[in-house]
Amino acid sequence: MAVAHGSSQQEAPMDRAPVQAHTSLDSVMFDLILKFLQTPGQVLLVQGPPGSGKTTFALEILNSLEETHKIYASSRVAPARLRQHFPWIDEVIDTMSGRTARASWIDELHDLRRVEPDTIFNQVLRLKHSKQRAVLVVDSWEGAIRNTNDEGRKMLESAVLSELDESKVSVVIVVEDSRKAGDLGYLVDGIITLDQSELDGRRVRTIAMNKLRGFSVPTKRGIFSLDKARFTILPNGLRQQGTNSHPKALEPVPHPDHAFSLGSKGMDQMLGGSIPRGSFLLIDVDSSVSPVEIRTILNMVRANFINQKGPCVIVPTAAYSSDTVAESLSKYVGWEAIDERVRILEYNQSLAPKKWRLVMKSNLSDDVKTFAHAWDELAKISPHRMLDINVDKAVQVYGRDELSVPGLTELGANMRDTEGLNIAIASSDSKLRDQWLSVVDYHLKIKNADGSLVIYGVKPFTPLYGVDLNFDKGYPVLNLMQIV
Repeated sequence: MAVAHGSSQQEAPMDRAPVQAHTSLDSVMFDLILKFLQTPGQVLLVQGPPGSGKTTFALEILNSLEETHKIYASSRVAPARLRQHFPWIDEVIDTMSGRTARASWIDELHDLRRVEPDTIFNQVLRLKHSKQRAVLVVDSWEGAIRNTNDEGRKMLESAVLSELDESKVSVVIVVEDSRKAGDLGYLVDGIITLDQSELDGRRVRTIAMNKLRGFSVPTKRGIFSLDKARFTILPNGLRQQGTNSHPKALEPVPHPDHAFSLGSKGMDQMLGGSIPRGSFLLIDVDSSVSPVEIRTILNMVRANFINQKGPCVIVPTAAYSSDTVAESLSKYVGWEAIDERVRILEYNQSLAPKKWRLVMKSNLSDDVKTFAHAWDELAKISPHRMLDINVDKAVQVYGRDELSVPGLTELGANMRDTEGLNIAIASSDSKLRDQWLSVVDYHLKIKNADGSLVIYGVKPFTPLYGVDLNFDKGYPVLNLMQIV
């Protein structure tokens, strides 16, 4: 057995390198798993098909645990190959020269591929008899029992699963084929299932917490990515973290020459770097996305445009009044900018007049004239204006009559000539949406998958991205992580 012994048993704590913080954005789910394993004697079964991310998950667990002796035993991948696949563990061991690095976060790295079962048995007993607080990862169980008969398998099960409380050892067992795991599912304390599927031809990775004995599990499923060979669980919905109570003016992402930023560098990069002036963008929003999530995203886009002196006209969703839209947006641009550069359509004529409120009569011909006048007035500030229209709201007000469609689409007909930014939001099919779709330069879809927001481009075609939407800076920030 090729074994690399770290120096954790001999070194003082001050000599150890600091353990890297885990990369999971969803700290609730991942921290719960860590807390589970920090209880001595726990056994966690990690199962999933080939390529689902089990090895990365196991290494991320070891990387995140502190003040624990950590042993990784692999029956599938040699230490040298691990270094190639996971560059962030290259400080662990130089397998070609036999040199070991001080202060590595894996204390022992074992190669089980050519080891007899009784040797594995003895190594496990040695660890348990040391009475040292430790976490052992066996990757994978099928490989460890490959050359054993039923008696040998039971011997290994007994060695790994018995007297763990007394020995202060917790164990992570990686299983690729649950059918070959025997009774492990009944014997272990926790079960995590990793899987991968497709969403509109794009890969989705999911983690499910099937069982964590003795722990309440608030979130049982989530989306994760293996970007940069790290295991990262995406947030479960909008992350507010209390900072929304102290909003700040949004610091805009600067517009490139002859183009617009959407206020998120991740979204800009997903669409090729920026949105050329005069472009049309359609965002299809699935019913699984909450109104507050899409409002937060739109406020980011709006504020980024407004805070760069851009005028903006908003046709809000039916879920929010013009007062609510103005109030939420004012936190990031200020009321002076709202009065000067923002016009929000309102179909309730009983509301008090506001400089920013554009009261409509729900009559298409009259409303087109009202809009056109306001649109021309904003052109005195800048010809590069933004139109943000909720298609569902327009259909609700003016009906689905085919004759209404040409009149409504005329609202943005001169956007290309004036080099503005035209964004349409839709949650259901309609003739008006189809009209927008026929002329758009960009088409995005936003959905909620297993509790996490995801976004992807239909035009142009893009991979699936997980959305981290938060208020960490006091204003809406949207970061993307590709699901790989």
